[in-house]
Amino acid sequence: MIATVITPAAPAFADTPSRVPVRGLEGTRSTHVVHDGTDTGPADPAAPVTAQVFLAGDSRSLAAYARAVSDPRDRRYGHYLTAEQTRARFGPAQHRIDAVSEWLRGTGLSIVSAGSRAVVAQGTVAQAAEAFGTRFDNYTLYGTPFRAAVDPVTVPAAVGRDVLTVTGLTAVTGSRPSGPPPGTGSRTASRATSGGAPTSPCPAHYGDTPATDLPPAYGHPAQWAPCGYTPRQVRDAYGITGTGLTGKGVTIGIVSIGNEINALPDADRFATEHGEPPFAPGQFTAYVPADARPEEASGEFAMDVQAAHAIAPEADIAFVVGSRARYGDDVLDAIVRIVDRHLADVVSGSIIVGYTPGSAPDAVAAYERAFQEAAVEGITFTFASGDSGGGGTDDGIRTVEYPASSPWVTAVGGTTLAIGPVNSYRWEIGWATDEVPLSGDGSSWEAELPGYQGKASGGGTSTVFPQPFYQRGVVPASFAGSPAMRTVPDVAALADPDLCLLVGETDYNLDGSLSYKVGNGGGTSLSSPAFAGVEALLVQAHGSLGFANPALYARPRSAYHAIADNPAGTPDTVAFAVVKHGFVDLITPGQYADSNLVHAPGYNTVTGLGSPTRELIESFRRRPQGVDGGAGT
Repeated sequence: MIATVITPAAPAFADTPSRVPVRGLEGTRSTHVVHDGTDTGPADPAAPVTAQVFLAGDSRSLAAYARAVSDPRDRRYGHYLTAEQTRARFGPAQHRIDAVSEWLRGTGLSIVSAGSRAVVAQGTVAQAAEAFGTRFDNYTLYGTPFRAAVDPVTVPAAVGRDVLTVTGLTAVTGSRPSGPPPGTGSRTASRATSGGAPTSPCPAHYGDTPATDLPPAYGHPAQWAPCGYTPRQVRDAYGITGTGLTGKGVTIGIVSIGNEINALPDADRFATEHGEPPFAPGQFTAYVPADARPEEASGEFAMDVQAAHAIAPEADIAFVVGSRARYGDDVLDAIVRIVDRHLADVVSGSIIVGYTPGSAPDAVAAYERAFQEAAVEGITFTFASGDSGGGGTDDGIRTVEYPASSPWVTAVGGTTLAIGPVNSYRWEIGWATDEVPLSGDGSSWEAELPGYQGKASGGGTSTVFPQPFYQRGVVPASFAGSPAMRTVPDVAALADPDLCLLVGETDYNLDGSLSYKVGNGGGTSLSSPAFAGVEALLVQAHGSLGFANPALYARPRSAYHAIADNPAGTPDTVAFAVVKHGFVDLITPGQYADSNLVHAPGYNTVTGLGSPTRELIESFRRRPQGVDGGAGT
């Protein structure tokens, strides 16, 4: 006998005029699960649900004021508000918070917390269906089980203007599949050279040691790459040395989702061993929620600390660890903690929480509001543009990563930087590498040059966010499209892990023990905190930047290094050799097409405006005419 599953009808009020749809959920993870997942039947009506109802307040006025205080051409430029003033002026009134709470309570849900940012409610699937006018089904997407709202989420018209977005309705209900991600794996032993594991000569500078012991590349010897740069080398190359700027008096926030307890000891040890100043007492502060478990191994976020400290060694660091307890989103939680308490002047996030279109977090509207509040309060946010080149596709549409694609943050792309003798800036190419291994007998390269696609700076054009005002007239129409949309990144800094900044981290050994190791950092996870370090210098010179993009885009092209092209197959093609995992590889940077990227003079979607120069830094010492840059109301 075939069992028949009867799907409950949607609540009768779901499509009545007394209800309105919740905007801001289009193209998010919720719709991605329902659209692309496999429906496995109705959700258990008694299963628990925690919903976060984010509140809109006066969103339109908030966005307008955020633009005004960020635009150097506006008379209100730099007239920032305190966090308390921002909430009072643009947040919801108490009676509107009460109205939303009353509605949720009337459906049987219990109120966990109610504040100016969100009302959090708990209950059952059946009660959530009543509250939000939708059915709930179970889905499987890429092997992961979800519960998701089948129908468009709606709320009573009486509170429609109060609701910014709703999260928590779509949730993972089981464990994700285990195992390595596709495309990973170790190299085979057949690639080992007959002479044993090779070693690099590790020259101090690029160009010191031609690789005459290796097969030629493009008709000439490649160069052996340095085995990582010191902080002093990077500061010298980018023109920071001699400015007198160190970040003193400025606080850089690091958004973290891991309580990496060795972040400070590792940074101090690396600094001491490489002639850099360790953190002074009180210079590093960790903000750790009670539910954050200690992590002994350092990683992504410890690297962020060291990259920011390398560029701005006297800046304070606020290491802010997020929690899922408040809003079900640890990244948003860390951002909100920084904004609500003004814990930092400049913030870096080496984090990707989704991509647009298709899989942005359901809280994307809440993220955007937090970034606008940050702009109003004079806080600068930067985010890594990602390490996936031109991104993937969703229904044939090219995607870009979020939060970097937000028009209210500075998206930082990556470069391959060559630092020559006396720490000179030699050249810089957009990070998009191809690589090929040395043959087993060492007589040739294993494949036709440039070889196989490696990693690349993230970049592209949003299909969600329209072109912001500061990109008009700067970003070519060939990138922005028609209608013109937001493009990323905005700026860039060194990121290529084959030619990058040294970092020291506590890491696990094969036997499970821990030890401290020094090696190359890399990825836009390094370029974002490095550029945040540059922004800390700008704040030291200029005062609070707030949302930095309008001021960055207003600078002349000469304020940024022109990022070079590097077409393969010419006598001038740049290539360098490295030893990775016991094997020699030839790296050819600037292979943009292989990573779905396009290079162009000036702005491009590999490196944005370019990387920082001494001219950029010095230009912020001069305040715009007629702008006082002070705080105001």
